[in-house]
Amino acid sequence: MHAQTRPALRRPATRLQRALCAVLAAMLLGAPAAVMAERLRIAASRTPVSLPLYVAAQRGYFRDEGLDVQLDDCIGGQRCLRRVLDGQADFAATSEMPVVLHAFERGDVAILATIANASDNLKLLARKASGVTRGEQLSGRNVGVIINTAGQYMLETHLFNIGVDPRRVNMVPMQAEDMLPALRDGRVDAVCVWEPYAWQALQSAEPVALRLPFSGGYIETFNLVAPRSRFGRDDALLEHLLRAIDRAESTIQADPAAAQATLAKHLGVDQRFVDWVWHGLSFRLSLEQSLITTMESEARWAQREGHVVGGSRPNALTLIYPGPLKAIRPAAVGTGN
Repeated sequence: MHAQTRPALRRPATRLQRALCAVLAAMLLGAPAAVMAERLRIAASRTPVSLPLYVAAQRGYFRDEGLDVQLDDCIGGQRCLRRVLDGQADFAATSEMPVVLHAFERGDVAILATIANASDNLKLLARKASGVTRGEQLSGRNVGVIINTAGQYMLETHLFNIGVDPRRVNMVPMQAEDMLPALRDGRVDAVCVWEPYAWQALQSAEPVALRLPFSGGYIETFNLVAPRSRFGRDDALLEHLLRAIDRAESTIQADPAAAQATLAKHLGVDQRFVDWVWHGLSFRLSLEQSLITTMESEARWAQREGHVVGGSRPNALTLIYPGPLKAIRPAAVGTGN
């Protein structure tokens, strides 16, 4: 009598095997296979004006548009734009100034949309121990400045407005994260810096600075910038990207408390800081004529003050690409393009 043959033991299906079976079943049933999300990297300055990007990522709005977006924190729009130029990111979130200055060299990037406006992001601070209490006292003093940024433009414009020749001020180039230590050890008498670094100098346990008034009414724009190589061939993708950000901005307006919580969590700050900056922020996708006017003024300033070497002054209208924004929100484009 032959021994009874025992059935072979089945090994549990692996996750990959189960996934392949699911795809095969979908194909046999005529269902469309899942489409791989488009992977994108956005270099975003670690400041409150990046909030629409934080909200879109947290709420899954990028994913809903078929995009797999990674936000890369960087300090300052100038460095964010550099990541795009070096091929380390697909898009950058930056003020308009780095785009203007880069255009004197090459015209290979442009603004897709303004995602935020800030009327109080940049601040002029004086070291308490310096004795400086008015901007007019900055002549002959050491002032920390982030070169080739909106901060430098705003500082020099302010000095002109109050009758101080910027050439009589010792501009000390430094990065934003170095300014508080420079104030503390007396290397500079004043700084022009953006948030949250201004808050740290003014509101820390032992504040080292006091705030000086700014003149001129400059409104900083914070913009999504893309390489021109994407224009035309990737317009559908750009529309999806802007649609996700537009949805995030609607969420910020509808539920500001939740948006503030997102901001506090991403920047690692408390509600006092959020309350400090919130009044000066506006979140609305746009391409306004005022952006063109500001970039024209900045280009003239850069040439006049010798901040660019050679190159013809760029036409500000060539520094925007309005097509994708016009496709999803026509009324947001007010530049005449």
